[in-house]
Amino acid sequence: MFLTKKKAASAAAAAAIAALLLASCGGEQAPQTEQALPVDVFTVTTLDVPVVSHLTGRANSTRRAEVRPQVNGVILKRLFTEGSNIEEGTQLYQIDPAIYQAQLDSAKAQLSSAKANLHTAKLRADRYRALLAKRAVSQQDYDDANATYLQASAAVEQAEASVQTAEINLAYTKVYAPISGRISRSNVTEGALVSAQQADPMTTIQQLDPMYVDLGQSVEDHLQMRTAMEKGEFKMADGKAAVKIYFSNGDEYPYQGTLEFSEVSVDETTGMVNLRAIVPNPNHVLLPGMFLRGDINEGVIPGAVVVDQNAVIREAAGVSYVFIVDADNRVQRRNITVGTSYDKYFVVGEGLEPGDKVAVSNLQKMRSGTLIQIVDLPDSAEAKEGTSTAQGE
Repeated sequence: MFLTKKKAASAAAAAAIAALLLASCGGEQAPQTEQALPVDVFTVTTLDVPVVSHLTGRANSTRRAEVRPQVNGVILKRLFTEGSNIEEGTQLYQIDPAIYQAQLDSAKAQLSSAKANLHTAKLRADRYRALLAKRAVSQQDYDDANATYLQASAAVEQAEASVQTAEINLAYTKVYAPISGRISRSNVTEGALVSAQQADPMTTIQQLDPMYVDLGQSVEDHLQMRTAMEKGEFKMADGKAAVKIYFSNGDEYPYQGTLEFSEVSVDETTGMVNLRAIVPNPNHVLLPGMFLRGDINEGVIPGAVVVDQNAVIREAAGVSYVFIVDADNRVQRRNITVGTSYDKYFVVGEGLEPGDKVAVSNLQKMRSGTLIQIVDLPDSAEAKEGTSTAQGE
């Protein structure tokens, strides 16, 4: 009985081993087929790419005048509304003119006295000249009389200058707007004592249309742009470069500015080169000190090789690469160098040629040698449309 059970167990084990061998042999005879990964593909093309610098900066008034007194005195009246628009020549303040009117009257009296002395000295000099011709007076007497006349004449000129100075000081008691623009709050009130040497302005006037927008460009970008121009890598825009202005929230300002100039020196505190744009501001939306962003169209890179941004993978070490599709519909990794961005493209420096096909989807599932199935391949018509659009811009 025991032997019978032992034989049965051995037979079962042998059957199991045979089944495993059969299964193994069956796997070699029917291998599994490789599954192709569905992928969108972009064909590398060329475009005329605008060179656009994305910079930040602040708005500044084109003209700014800090109004200060030119004579000492007490403010009698403030003659403007704070925050209003002021025309050049509008009277802003009235300083007490009493002391300066008195100085003018005194200067005029001294002038009258000097003129009277001049008249007497002239008569005496003329009389002594006639007597000298008759040898009735000495030459010394005549010289003394003539010198007195010349001194009296100089005294009149001095008195006239004193009168002119007094008139100027009296006129300075009326403080006028030196420029047209928006006036700020008043820093002084009626009854305040002001002086010609004070540091603080009485008020400030700023011209708000047009406005300056001062943008900062890094030294590296500035040098790169100059190098590219010297090598002929892009064509400069005709005339002055256009500047699109954006608010801090990303909204575009409705008026476009133009680049006026760039500084010839680097700001030592920021390490930036200042670029100044002039922007129309008819509605006074832009205010001095406002933080803004400016996009400057500095030129065009003709026939630049571009690739879809979705195709580019960037590593932490700064290496960029794409998966290029070969003739067998398999992808291979290829390192590339990328430059500026435009629309949905990167400008490629090295690594790709027009006509190369690169994968733009399912990149996280790929490795070099992965078999793919192309889902979407842009045709030449789409590429041509993109080229014409870039040229039109």
